[in-house]
Amino acid sequence: MLLVFLSALAGLFIAVILFSETSFKLKAFEFSASLFPSLSGETVVVFPPLGKLRAATHLAPFLLEITLKNVDLDILSASLQELSALQDISFLQRELKEKLFFFTARQAAASFICSALITLILLRRGSRQIRRALICGLLSVLLLGLLLGGTLIYPYNTGAFANPRFEGALAAAPWIVSIAERALETAAIMSEQFELMALNLEDVSNRLQLIRPVSDSSEIRVLHVSDIHNNPAAFNLIEKVTASFQIDLVIDTGDLTDYGSELEAELAARMARLPVPYLFIPGNHDSPQIIELLRREGAIIISPEPVEIGGLRVAGLADPAAENHSAEVAEKSAMYEICLEEKKVLAGEGNPPDIFAVHNPFMAELFRGDLPLILSGHTHRAGIIFDEESGTVFVNAGTTGAAGVRGLLAPRDNPYSAAILYFNPHLDPGFKLTGADLISIDQFQDSFTLQRFYNRQAES
Repeated sequence: MLLVFLSALAGLFIAVILFSETSFKLKAFEFSASLFPSLSGETVVVFPPLGKLRAATHLAPFLLEITLKNVDLDILSASLQELSALQDISFLQRELKEKLFFFTARQAAASFICSALITLILLRRGSRQIRRALICGLLSVLLLGLLLGGTLIYPYNTGAFANPRFEGALAAAPWIVSIAERALETAAIMSEQFELMALNLEDVSNRLQLIRPVSDSSEIRVLHVSDIHNNPAAFNLIEKVTASFQIDLVIDTGDLTDYGSELEAELAARMARLPVPYLFIPGNHDSPQIIELLRREGAIIISPEPVEIGGLRVAGLADPAAENHSAEVAEKSAMYEICLEEKKVLAGEGNPPDIFAVHNPFMAELFRGDLPLILSGHTHRAGIIFDEESGTVFVNAGTTGAAGVRGLLAPRDNPYSAAILYFNPHLDPGFKLTGADLISIDQFQDSFTLQRFYNRQAES
């Protein structure tokens, strides 16, 4: 009988390891759940790529891991409404009870089969072999019921989630919640102020135009934005400036999101729906999901192959880190390698693009003297440099999203910023940029600055 008991126990744990994973959906959210043998009874909730939270909800010997696999963005048309629906306790109870029933039934069947097979393999052939295999299978089902019922299902302490342990980026979750609340309040306040500020900025620009015009009436106006970092207030600013300044196209030099997840991309996809062409070069915080979603929404993803819009040829190089979901800054060796390859291509062409976009200024520096105008971001420090010796103009839009949630830690150091570039398409290549406005709007203050820069090379 000891052999039968051990076989039943072994079959139970083998079934748990191999067949416990199950998937289920709650409204727009798809999860997977798995059991693992463990000396500590915990529930681990995984939120890729943010991290995990752990709560001591039950007794050993099982660890329950629940992973958020996907969010159906078609169903999740209004996230707040969906989240509100999930607070319906009766709905949750019905759904979870149904999933638990099917999970238990499937796990019981898997335990029975695994235990019976082990018994058949270990015992010698004989008239009692099949009988003992059936007894072993039934015993494993009984043990499963006792272990699940006495450790995991009852008593399951949901109150343990009030004091969970966080891992990964979620380690900052308590801090993030308070910061996020401030961010939402700030975004609402800034959104109301941006309409008035956009009109004031336009008025200042028009006055500068009367004193010293940037270009003639045929000019093309390009709004350069960068490092929005999922800040909803930035979208409102861009919409207001686009309308007030009669912008012809918008170029975004990356870091549209923070983690590059599909949910963030959906929230940011309204950029691709601007009434003017929206061109995007990925940054290290972006991902293949971001790129694909924006492309589907109508955005133009900038590549080394120039695209012509309104007489301007635009090209660029994506940040190497955008090929994955790490959000870490790419190694300089990787950036240097792709820039070196592009320099070879540019050397063989007689007509360089009018605008070249990258995310990291390190990559921009490698093209000094090879290109007339290079746009970048990443540093969250706005600036315009006219390098008359090399003939290259460097424009960094800073952070149009005020560094996102992180910017609330140092609001004075992270204003909302962007650049407006003025082009004369009738000038020779390399001289089409006639001037630029650098816009900076302070957080929590009704103040802004607009600096006007003139391109002396285009004038001469």
